[in-house]
Amino acid sequence: MVECFNLHILELDGEDIFDVSKGKEVYSRRCLGSSFNINPTTILADPFLFVHQDILYLFYESKKFFSPGVLKMVRTTDLENWSEPVIILQEKFHLSYPFVFEDDGVVYMIPETGTIGEVRIYQADDDTLTHFTYKKTILKQPIEKEIKMGYGDSSIYKKDGVYYLMTMLQYDDAVNTLELYTSKSLFGPYIEHPCSPITKSMKVGRDAGSWIEDQGRLYRVSQDCTKRYGDNVNVSEITTLSETDFNEVLIKDNILPLDVHKYREGGHQFNTIDYKGKRIVATDAKEYHSMLAWRILYKAIGLFKR
Repeated sequence: MVECFNLHILELDGEDIFDVSKGKEVYSRRCLGSSFNINPTTILADPFLFVHQDILYLFYESKKFFSPGVLKMVRTTDLENWSEPVIILQEKFHLSYPFVFEDDGVVYMIPETGTIGEVRIYQADDDTLTHFTYKKTILKQPIEKEIKMGYGDSSIYKKDGVYYLMTMLQYDDAVNTLELYTSKSLFGPYIEHPCSPITKSMKVGRDAGSWIEDQGRLYRVSQDCTKRYGDNVNVSEITTLSETDFNEVLIKDNILPLDVHKYREGGHQFNTIDYKGKRIVATDAKEYHSMLAWRILYKAIGLFKR
């Protein structure tokens, strides 16, 4: 079976920002499509919401079966009419997790570029946010250690003039290791926080979206990979955050409702934002397909290349 993901954008009704079951869908994108395609899109995942100049943007990963992931964007001004997707970043290597943020009036993005062992910052070319350009590599994975998986799903949070960079690595034990770095400048240098690694855990060791501020509290969402990759999303409250201390407490398990059909196999991303007085939530949802014909073709292409 092939693991696939769909996108679901919801308008939330209720005070609990993590109660996905009360969300009304306002936009969605589904993998595969209705017609046969030699290289179908199997993954539409890692949705990030961002408001800029009164426009709501949705950034996400789009991956075809035979190709590395690219980053796309759609936008809306009314939650009813959405633009057609455009590719905002494509590299020779795989891209995902398009964490978009604003700092000192400039829009940046830190996508996942773990396949090349780096954490990179890209900058929007203009206010349309239709293309981003590489600016600087702010972390490179240590060459003296055995790495099973390069930097995954990195996010930055700024507090009191300090940039907190959280990212995930898998070392030789193949367990999600969540690391924390700090800097006085967005572009570094970044030094490892005294409390890093924050955790080594398949339950909470990999971020599932940007950190969330709500009613004076700070939350971190994480991917639950205890049984399988991206089965659900957990929520922790960050209770202490400084250059010398860090503490968080797990407060919610499995916020994606498995009893709702589209989430029956789970998912691994959660982002939320206020837009024109409405609480909007972005999630992805996992599903499995046999894709027998494509898998046979994939093996045949592999044999042909030998």
